[in-house]
Amino acid sequence: MLLLIQIAYWAIRIWVILIFVWAIMSWFRPNPANPLVRIVDSLVEPIMLPFQKLIPPIGGLSLAPLVAVLVLEYINEIFLRALAR
Repeated sequence: MLLLIQIAYWAIRIWVILIFVWAIMSWFRPNPANPLVRIVDSLVEPIMLPFQKLIPPIGGLSLAPLVAVLVLEYINEIFLRALAR
């Protein structure tokens, strides 16, 4: 059980980093044919889609990545508490 919690914790850690990379890449409009862009998009889009549907952009700025990171960090906090037991 401990191993599963650790795997989930690190998977969320990686997703948070990828969300930051994805958000920064969106500022520069990268080539969608780039393999790195495709990989990041394929990993982040499934997580971001529900947040993007719930939270509309405000003045052209999407707050969905921020909310997604906060939710993922909250989930990670739950995992950390489970690891501390």
